[in-house]
Amino acid sequence: MALTSTETQLEQAAQLIESKQQADGKFPELAELLHASSSGEYEAAIPPEWQVVTKRRVVALPDALFEQYDLLECRCFMGLFPEIGRAWITVDHRLFLWNYEDEGDFYSFEGQEQVIVSVGLVRPRAGVFVEAVTHVLVVATPLEVFLLGVGHKAGARGGEVTLYATQISVAADGVAMTSIAGTRDGRVFMAGNDGGLYEFEYRAADGWLSRRARKVNLTATVASYFVPTFLAGRREAAALALAVDDERRLVYVLLQDASIRVYWLGAQGAEFVLAHHHRSIGSAAALLCPQFNEGTDAPFEIVSLHVIPRGESRALALVAVTGGGSRVYFSTEARAQRLYGGGTGAARPAAFEVVHVRLAPEGGAVPRALRVHAAFCGGGTALLAHAWSEDHDAVVGAAPASAQIAARAARQPRAGLVELASAARVEGRTWAVAELGAAPTRSELDAARTRNDLATVDARPTRAFAVLTNAGVTVLEQQRPVDMLRALLAQPAVADAQLRAFVGAHGLDETCAMCFTLLCADGAARAGMHVQGAARRVLFELGGVPRVAAAPAFAAAAPDTAAGARVELSGRHDGLALGRHDGLALYLARVLQPVWAQAALAGDGARLRVGIAPAALAAVQERLRRLQRFIGDNQRFVPDQLNQPAAANQALKQSHDAARCWHAEAASLAALYELLVHAAEAAAFLGLLADFNLPAVSAALAPEQRQALAGTPFGRLVCGERAACRELIVALIASQLRQHVSIASLSDVLSQRCASLFSVADVALYKALEALHAAQACDEGGEAAALAREALGLLTGIAASLPVAQLRDACAAFEALAQPGAVAALALACAAQADPQDAALAFWRDGAPAGDAREAAYRRRVACYRCVLDMLDRRDAAPDARFLQQLPRDDALFQFALFDWLLERGHAALLFQMHAPLVEQYLLVEPRTPEKGDMLWHFFVHAGQCGKAACVLRELACARDLDLALARRIEYLSLAISNAKVAVDAVRTRGALPAEHEADGLGALLRECEDQLEIAQVQLEIQQQLRAQDAPEAPALDRRLYTVSELYDRFAEPLRLWDAMLLIFRASNHDDAELVADIWLTILRTVLDDAQRTGLMAVGSKVAQLGARLHPSAAAFPPPLIAGILLDLALERTSEYTPGFIGCTLLQARVPHAAVFDALSALYAKRASQPGSAAAELLAREVAALASSWVDANGLARSPLDSPGSPPPDESLPVMDVDSALSQYIINATLNNNIDLKNELQRVQSRLRQIF
Repeated sequence: MALTSTETQLEQAAQLIESKQQADGKFPELAELLHASSSGEYEAAIPPEWQVVTKRRVVALPDALFEQYDLLECRCFMGLFPEIGRAWITVDHRLFLWNYEDEGDFYSFEGQEQVIVSVGLVRPRAGVFVEAVTHVLVVATPLEVFLLGVGHKAGARGGEVTLYATQISVAADGVAMTSIAGTRDGRVFMAGNDGGLYEFEYRAADGWLSRRARKVNLTATVASYFVPTFLAGRREAAALALAVDDERRLVYVLLQDASIRVYWLGAQGAEFVLAHHHRSIGSAAALLCPQFNEGTDAPFEIVSLHVIPRGESRALALVAVTGGGSRVYFSTEARAQRLYGGGTGAARPAAFEVVHVRLAPEGGAVPRALRVHAAFCGGGTALLAHAWSEDHDAVVGAAPASAQIAARAARQPRAGLVELASAARVEGRTWAVAELGAAPTRSELDAARTRNDLATVDARPTRAFAVLTNAGVTVLEQQRPVDMLRALLAQPAVADAQLRAFVGAHGLDETCAMCFTLLCADGAARAGMHVQGAARRVLFELGGVPRVAAAPAFAAAAPDTAAGARVELSGRHDGLALGRHDGLALYLARVLQPVWAQAALAGDGARLRVGIAPAALAAVQERLRRLQRFIGDNQRFVPDQLNQPAAANQALKQSHDAARCWHAEAASLAALYELLVHAAEAAAFLGLLADFNLPAVSAALAPEQRQALAGTPFGRLVCGERAACRELIVALIASQLRQHVSIASLSDVLSQRCASLFSVADVALYKALEALHAAQACDEGGEAAALAREALGLLTGIAASLPVAQLRDACAAFEALAQPGAVAALALACAAQADPQDAALAFWRDGAPAGDAREAAYRRRVACYRCVLDMLDRRDAAPDARFLQQLPRDDALFQFALFDWLLERGHAALLFQMHAPLVEQYLLVEPRTPEKGDMLWHFFVHAGQCGKAACVLRELACARDLDLALARRIEYLSLAISNAKVAVDAVRTRGALPAEHEADGLGALLRECEDQLEIAQVQLEIQQQLRAQDAPEAPALDRRLYTVSELYDRFAEPLRLWDAMLLIFRASNHDDAELVADIWLTILRTVLDDAQRTGLMAVGSKVAQLGARLHPSAAAFPPPLIAGILLDLALERTSEYTPGFIGCTLLQARVPHAAVFDALSALYAKRASQPGSAAAELLAREVAALASSWVDANGLARSPLDSPGSPPPDESLPVMDVDSALSQYIINATLNNNIDLKNELQRVQSRLRQIF
C-alpha cells in the first residue's frame, strides 16, 4: 500500500526522532572516555552560574544533638543513610537517627551501655523479619554486634522510620568494627581493626546444632585458632572500608596500608574467596601517569572506594579516591576482555589492575594541593571534601562536560574525558557525602543518556547530594547545562557575551532544546516569567532563522548548490542550521525516549495488556501536552514563508533560495508537530485502554489480531500502526455494546483525548449494526424493513471510512434480511466514496500496471464489489438477466467486475443483454484475450455492426500478444473479409454521401484483409512444409502474421523452400526473372532426377500443380520461361517425350491456348534457328498438338451433344497466326525432307481450316 504524503512526512519525522535518540545513546561510556592511561583535562566553571554543584539548602544540627555532643566522653561517629533519608550520629553509647529533611526530627536509641564504634544499614535476609522491616541497622560495639529492624515508609519530608528490637546479636570479642556493608540478598560483612574480615550470619530461629546468629572470621586460617595471640606474629593491616559490588558478586576491602583486597562471592553469591590483593597501587598509578604525585611529605593514601555499576561502564569496576584528590580506576577484566568483551557479570575476576589515573581537579576556584578526607563518586560525578580550614571544608565537584565531549566524539573516533570543576564551601568538617534518592536500575542505553547531561527533559535538577559535617547537612544540587541556562537567564539583564559563550559551548540546537525544557516545565519546576520570556526570546531570535551552516574545518569543498535544494522534510537539511527545528526534534526525542521503543501492547496470546508502566506513560503524556500547548500558544513558531523580514532574507542571500529554506523548515516543523499530536493521543489512548480493562476487551479479538498487536513498539503505534489503534477502538466500543452500556460517554472521551484516532463514524457504525441486529430479531416485516433502511442510511453516511470487514458483516446482515438491493447500494457506496477520483477505473483501463499507486484504490473497490458477487454466488437460482440489469449502472468498474463474474461462472450469453456501452468498454480493455476478442466481434455482429466486427477480427488475426494458431488467424481473416463485405453492402444500400465515405473505408479494410489472407496462406504453406520436415522453426509461424519479406528472409530462402519462394513472388509481384528461372530449374531438375518419380511425366505434373496456383502471375510463373525449361528437359529425355508435352503441361497449369501459343512461337523463333534441328521439330509438333487440342476443344463446344454444364471453350487462340505458323513449319519440314512432320502439320492445318 502506497504511503500518502502525510504518512510519508510522519515517517520521516519518526526517523528524525529515532536518529536523535540513537545519537544520545551513543554518548561515550566511562571506559571509552578513559581510554588513555591517564587524563587530567578540566574546564573551570566561569561565570558563577556555571558551577558544577550549588547549595540548595543548609540544615544545621538540632540544638538537642549539639547538647548531646557536649556530653561526649569517649567517641563520636556520624554518617548518612540516604536510603531512609536519615543521618546517623553516635555519641558514646547513644545512637541518633536524624531526619535532615525535617530538620528537627531525630530518633534516639540508648538501649545498651557500650560505646558504639560503627553503624551500617543493610538489606534484611529474606524470610527472617516481618514485611514492615525494610532495612536492618547493624550496630557494632567492642563487646557485641547487634541488629535493629528498620521500618521505613517513604513520604514527604523524609517519611517515617520505626526501629524494631530483633534480639539478634553476636559477640565482638574486643574487635572494633571499622566498616559494615551488606549485599542485596542480606549478607552482612564487617571489617575489624584487627585486620580481619567478618560475616554476621543470622536466621529466623536457632537450629538443633546451630545458633540463630554467629560471627564468622572469613580471613582467619585454621592455624590461627590454635596459636596464641602473642605468638601469632605480625598482625594484618586493619581494614578501613568495605565496598560491595552486587552485579559482579565482589567485595572490595581497603586496608590501612593503601592496598585493596578483592573477594569473590561466587556465581550465586554464597561463597567468599580471595580473588586478588593489590599491594602496589601507588606504584602502578605512577607508572601510568608520570604526573601522578601525592606529595613528597605525605604518604600515599586512599580515602574511599566506589563501585562502578555495569550500566556506567562494562570494563571499569572500581574507582579509588586518593588523599590528593586523584581518582584511580580499576578493572576486574583482563586486557583482552576489556578490548573485545566476553566477560560475564558473576564470573570470578580474571584480574584486578589499575587501568587509568585521573588527576585531581584544578583551575579556577578549585583549591590547589587538595587534602581530601571524604568523597563521593557515582554516575560520572565526583565530590571531594577538601580541608579548607579548621572550620570549613571545600567540596570540589567534577562532572563531565557533556557538550564538549559530544562535540569531540562527533569529530574524532575516541574522545577523552573533559570535566567541569568548581568548589563550594561548607561549614564544618565533612564526615560523609552521599547522593539523595535511590538510583533506579538502568540499561546500558539508558545509562548512556544518564551520563549525558544534555539529554534531559526535566526542568528540575535530577541529582542532589547531602554533605554531612559536624555542623549539619548541606544539600548540594548538581547543575546540568539546562540549570546553568536557567541561572543565566534569571539575571536581571542577560549579558550578551555570556549568552553567546553558552551557545558556543553547547551548540544552538542544544540551547534551543534547553529552552523547550524550561518553557514546558510543570508547575513545580516552572521557571519565573522573566526566565520564560528570556527563553522564548532565545528560541525565536537565535534559533528562528534557517541559515547556511559553517562548513567543518577539514570538510571537503562542496559544489555551489542552493541550500534549499538540499533541504528535505523532517530535518534532512545538510548544509543548513535550523536552531529551533533541531531543538524541537531533540526535545521531542528525549521526551519520547522512555517509551518510544517499548512494547506499547504486551500479551500472552490470549489477552493483551498495556506494556508501559502507567507512571512513565503519564509523565510522557503530560510533557507532550505541555509542548503541544506551548506550540499552540505561539503560532509564529511555524514561520510564514511568504512574509519574511528583510533582514532574514538578507542573511539568507547566500543560499540563493531563501524561500525554499523557510518552506523546508516549516514543512518539517509541521511534520514534527503532527508526530507530537499523534504521540500524545497514543499515550492517552493507552491510558484509556488500561482504564477500560484492556485484557477483557482484547479477549474478543481474533488470535491473529492479538498476535499482530502484541509487542508493537510505541513508536510504531504512533506513526505506523494507526490501524491497530482503530481495531482496538472498535473492540472497545463492541465490548461496551455487549454490556448494554451507552457509548455516548466513551465517544466523548475518545474524541477529546484521541481526536485523530476516533471519529463519529465509529459510533454510526455500531448504531447501524445494532439496528441490523434488532431487525433480525424483529418478527414484524415492516418494522424490520424500516430498521434496515435506517441502518443503510447510517452506513452509507460513513461509507468512506467503513472497514472492509465491517462492510462484509453489514452486507451479511442485509442478505439475511432478504435485502439484496441494500447489499448492492452499500457496497457500491463504499467503493465510490473510497475512490472519489475514479483512480481505480483508470488503473483498470490502463491494464493494471504493476507498482502503480492507484492499485490500492482498485483493491479497496474490488473488496467492496466482492460483497455483491459473493451474494450472487450464494443465490440458489441461476443469474437472472432482469435482476442483473437492475443493478446500478453508474459504477463502470462494478459492471466490469460483474462481467468478469459472468464469464467465470459460464454465463457469457448474459453479457450481450447487459448495458451495451459498458460491455464494449469491458471487452476492449487490456489485457486482451482470445475469448474476449471472440466475444467482442460476436457482440458487434449481434448489434448489427459488421464493420466493427471485421476490425476486431483483423486485429485478432494480427495480434502478436495472443497465443493463436496460424489456422485460427487465417480463419479470423476470412471472417473479417466476410463481415467487411456485408458491411460494405449494407453501407452502399443506404446510398448517402457519408455512407460512401464509410464504404470507401470498409473497402480499404476489405482489400487489406484479402492481401493479408493471401500472405497468411503462403505462411501456412511454409508451416506445413516445415512440419512435414519436423523443422524446429514451424511453431514460430503460429506466433504472428509475417510480411512477405519476413517470410522470404527468415524462412523460405534460408530453408530452401522453393515452392514457397514462388508463392511469395506471386503474392508480392516481385519481378526477378533470373532468380525465378533458377528456382524453377532447381524445382524441375530435382523432380526429374528423383529416381522414384516418372521422369517427364512427374515434371509435367509438378508444373501443372504449381502453375495452377501461380498463374497468371508473370513474376512467379512466366509461360515463356517455363516452356523453355520444359523444352530443355524434353530434349534431354527424348525417350520419354510425347508430342504436346509442353503445351499440355501449360494448359493443365490453367494457361490459355493463346498464351501457350505465344510462348511456343517465341521459343521457336529463339531456339529453332536451324529448321531441321531437334528443337525446331519438337516445337513444331508442340504447336500442332496445341492447335489440335484447341480444335478438339472448340469442336466439342459446338457439338449439339454438348452438355449444358460443360465449361465454355477457349476462343482466345489467334487462328490466323496459328495457321500461318503451321504453314511455315510445313515449308521447313518439306525443305528438310521430314515427311512425317509435314503430314502431321498438314492434317492439323486442314482440321483447323475446316472448322474456321
